[in-house]
Amino acid sequence: MTDAARPAFQPLNDLERLLMAAGSGGPADRAAFEAAVAGAELWVVPAAQDGAGEPAADVLRLRTAAGPDGRPATAVFTARERALQVMGPGATPLAFNGRVLLQTIRENPAVLNPGHGYGARWSPDAMAALIGQPNPAPRDRAPTHVARPASTPPGLVEALSRELAAEPAVKAAWLALARWSDGEEGFLLDVRAAAGEAAIPAPINRALAGVTLDARLDVVVGAPGEAPGAGLEIVAPRP
Repeated sequence: MTDAARPAFQPLNDLERLLMAAGSGGPADRAAFEAAVAGAELWVVPAAQDGAGEPAADVLRLRTAAGPDGRPATAVFTARERALQVMGPGATPLAFNGRVLLQTIRENPAVLNPGHGYGARWSPDAMAALIGQPNPAPRDRAPTHVARPASTPPGLVEALSRELAAEPAVKAAWLALARWSDGEEGFLLDVRAAAGEAAIPAPINRALAGVTLDARLDVVVGAPGEAPGAGLEIVAPRP
């Protein structure tokens, strides 16, 4: 968790003191830091909307940093000052309760304090462990069967089409009838999204707000270049 090449890291809060202790201490110090994350205040930085310099009003896309495999990971910070030092004085960091934030972003990897001497790299499973809510086993995440639905809840297709088509980061989307290994049936929303941004699914939440959905709805997100999804076309593929 340390990087000797970085400038001296002076802790700004209790979480950072625990982070420093975890970086130079043993298992007990690391456990103390990890136990504190869920109740601490964490900071993220909204991404600009379409390069215009301002975040979208009600669709929160977050700035990313390179993860350990070189792919984008959500950038998370232990203090507002840390975010500004990395993202620049024009950034607008937002604070969230650690549990709420990790619950929301844990589908993608995250990097804590990128650009600083003390931080961490969190996989989706690591974030799930920090908040005490294990992710489903890999065999349970993907449905065993998908098909074109013969019928859908009233208003669902229309609402999803409206909200997702209005989101520039969404490059395509399909809605399929799905069945999982435990026998549960529901719907799978298969989305293709632009790389380089971590999207909090506000458009999906808005679409579902006015729909009565008495079935499971899982969302998977892939890169725009992946094969088309199954089921009903919600957003036609676009550049």
